[in-house]
Amino acid sequence: MNEHGNRTKCRLIFQNGRPAFVKNGSPISYAAYSDPVTTSLLYTPEQWKERICEFVESGVHTYTIQPESTVGGRFGESPFWTADGVYPEIDPEKYFCVDRQAQAILESDPDANIIVRFSDCVPKAWFDANPAHTQRNSKDSLGSQQPSLASAKALTDVCRLLERVVNYCESRPWSDRIIGYLYYPLGEGITNLNVEGSFFDCCEVMQEAFRSWVRRNYSSESDLKKAWDNPDITFDTVRVPTDQEWKQQRETVLHWPDKGQLQNMRDYLLLQRELFLHWYRSVIRKMRDLLSHRPVIFGIDMAKQAMMGWQIRLAFDGAGPGADFPNIIAASGCIDLGQLLDEPGLDLLVTPADYTARTVGYGWESEGIADSMRLRGKIIFVENDCRTFAPGEENTLGAFHNVAEMKAGMLRNTAWSLSRGHIDYWMIAGGAYFHHKDVQEYGIRPLVPVLDQAPYLPHRETEHAVAMILDDSSPLYEDGTSGYQNLAVLWQRTMGLSHCGIPYRVSLFSDMEKGNMPDYRCYLFPNLFQMDEKKMRVLRQKVFRDHRLAIFGPASGITDGTTVSSEWASRLLGVDMELVPRQSPRRVIVHGYDSITGNLPASMIYGDSLPYGPILVPKKDAVESAGGRVLGEATTFWGINRPGLFVKDNGDYKIAWSIAVPLPGCLIRELARWAGCHVWCEEDDVVLASDTVAAIHSVKRGNRILKFPDPRTVWDLVSGEKIGDHLTQIQLDIHPPETRLLYFGETLPCHDNC
Repeated sequence: MNEHGNRTKCRLIFQNGRPAFVKNGSPISYAAYSDPVTTSLLYTPEQWKERICEFVESGVHTYTIQPESTVGGRFGESPFWTADGVYPEIDPEKYFCVDRQAQAILESDPDANIIVRFSDCVPKAWFDANPAHTQRNSKDSLGSQQPSLASAKALTDVCRLLERVVNYCESRPWSDRIIGYLYYPLGEGITNLNVEGSFFDCCEVMQEAFRSWVRRNYSSESDLKKAWDNPDITFDTVRVPTDQEWKQQRETVLHWPDKGQLQNMRDYLLLQRELFLHWYRSVIRKMRDLLSHRPVIFGIDMAKQAMMGWQIRLAFDGAGPGADFPNIIAASGCIDLGQLLDEPGLDLLVTPADYTARTVGYGWESEGIADSMRLRGKIIFVENDCRTFAPGEENTLGAFHNVAEMKAGMLRNTAWSLSRGHIDYWMIAGGAYFHHKDVQEYGIRPLVPVLDQAPYLPHRETEHAVAMILDDSSPLYEDGTSGYQNLAVLWQRTMGLSHCGIPYRVSLFSDMEKGNMPDYRCYLFPNLFQMDEKKMRVLRQKVFRDHRLAIFGPASGITDGTTVSSEWASRLLGVDMELVPRQSPRRVIVHGYDSITGNLPASMIYGDSLPYGPILVPKKDAVESAGGRVLGEATTFWGINRPGLFVKDNGDYKIAWSIAVPLPGCLIRELARWAGCHVWCEEDDVVLASDTVAAIHSVKRGNRILKFPDPRTVWDLVSGEKIGDHLTQIQLDIHPPETRLLYFGETLPCHDNC
C-alpha cells in the first residue's frame, strides 16, 4: 500500500489455454474501449466523455487514456517532452490531460480499469535541433519526421519520455486503476520514411552506422569489393545506397538476385534489423524496469509480419508505384524477429486489424504476427476499429452499411479472437463510428456478455487447420520490392486462406523450432526462398512426418543464401527442378481429371499478371519420374511448357508445389483434404475454429453445413442455448450477411455475474 491506496497488479495469464488479464487475482472482461483523443481534434472533452458513457451503459469497464492528449491543444506534441532535453512538469489543468481523462472515466464508471496508451511524440523542436539524427531519404527530404534508428541520442531521449510518462501516471491518485501500458511508436514499428515510399535512411548518423557495420562484417576491403562486385569501393567510401541507385541496379537483376547483386542493399537491411532489435529491446527493458515495482501488462504496436508485401500507399491513398513499392517491413528492419518476441517484459503486440479487406465476407486478421505470440505465453491485443454507418467514416473502405452488416462483421471479429486465443478491443481512430444508438444497441451491447464470459472459456488448438508459415528473413533474398510478397502473403491470406472452408493460422518459420509449436495437418510456405541444412532438419522434425502436407510457393528453396540455383528446390520437393533466367507473369490452369482436383470448377485458372523471376520449373518429365502427379499446367512465357502445379506422396509426408500465387481457397481445401485435414465447410465461407470455439461467416444465402472433426456438444455462444449433444455437424440457414458463433463442451462455462 502507498499513499494512493493498494497497488493493483495485473498479469497476462493463460487458464485452460485461454488468455486473461488477471487483476489482483481475478480475470477481467475482454470488453474494452479506446478513444485516443490525440487523433480527435474535431470534438471536445465533453463529447469524448459522452462516448465513454455510451460504452459504460453498454457494460464496458476498461478504457484507455492518452498522455499526449490534444483536445484543445496541438496535434502530435506531448506535454511530457517539448524540446531537446526539455521534459517539463505537468500541469493537470492544461488541455485534456491524463488526469482529467481518468477523472472523466471514473466519474462515469467508478469500477473502471485504465490502460495508458502513449506514443513517442518527438517534439518538432527536437528535430530542429538534431537534423543529423532525423531520417532523410536520398533526396535529403525529411517527409514525416522521425528519428533514425541509428540515433543513440534519440533512443535515450525516447526512453526518458517513457520514464516521465510512467512515473507521472504511477504517482497519480488514480494509479491503482492502471492495469497496463501500450506503446505506439511513430510509424507503428515501420518507419515513416518507408511508409512514404523511400527505402534508405541517408541521414548522418545512419551513414556513420553503416560504415561502422561494414567494417565490422568484412574482414578486408578485398572481401568487400568481391561481395559488392565493386572494384572501387573502400571502407572509407562506403555509404548508404540511394533509392535512385537501388532502382538502377534492379534494372539489371531478377527479383531473386544472385551473389554480388544488390549486396549493398542486403547489408543495409541487416544493419537496419540490428538497429531495430536494439531499439525495441531497449524500450521493452526500460519499461520492464519502470514497472518492476508492480506487474502490469505492456505491449507495443509493431511486428507486422502478417502484412508482408504491404503496399501501404496504394491501400490508403490510391497512390504509389505498386509492385515496385519498397518492402516496408524489411526496409524498416522488421525482419527475423523471433528473438525480439521472446523478450521478457513484452506481454503483447497491440496492432490494428488489416485495413486491406475488412468488409463483410472477408476474413479478419491482425496486422501483427498473432499466433507466434501464443507460443511465448503472450498474445496480440487487436484494435477492433471497424467502421460503421455512423457519421464520421461511413464512406471509408469496408465500413458496414447497415445493422445487418454491422452485427455480422462485429461478431466475425470477436470470433477471430476467441478461435485464435487472443483479445480484441473496440477503438476509434479519429471518427465517430460507434457513436450511434443502433451501433451500441445491436453491435456493442449484445457482444459484451460474450466478452465477459470469454476469459472462462477453455481454448484448445485444433490440428485441422492450415498453417501459413512465414520466413520473415525472406526479404533479404529479394530485390527489395513488395510485389511478390504482396501476392504470396497478404493476398494469399485474404483471398485463399480466409475462404478455404478450413481455419488457418499465421506463424513464423523460426517458431517451428519451439517445442510447443502446435501440429497441423497442412502447412503453406509462401516465401521459403532460402534453404540450408538447418531448415531442412526443422522441416523433417515438424512437417515431413505423419502424412502431413507441405504446400510450397514458386520460389521455394531458390537460394542457399548466396547463390540462386535449383539445387535446394530439387532436394526440398523431391523433383528435379531447373531455373529459367527470365521474368514473367504466372498463371496455372488446373486439370480436373485427378481425384484431388475433380471437385474444382472446370478449367479453373489462378495466378497474377505480376512478372517475377528467375522461373523455377520441373525438368521435363521430372514430376512423373519422381512419382508425382501433375495437377495443372503453367502459363508463363512462350519458351516454357512445363507443369505449374504438382503433388507428390512420399509415404510419411506429402508435398504440393505451385508456380503461381495466390492459390484459391477451393484448391487449398482439396489439397488439405488430401492430407487428411478435416474440412469444416464445403463452401468458400470464412471459417474460424479451434477445438473449443468455431464460427462461420457468410455473405451467401442458403443452407450451410458446418462439420466437426469428431462428435461434440454444441452451444450457441451468443444466445447461450444448447444446440445438441454428440453432433458431428449442424445445418444452418444463412441469411446473409451472417455470423454464427459456437462453443464446444459438455457445459457452457460461466463467470460469477452470469
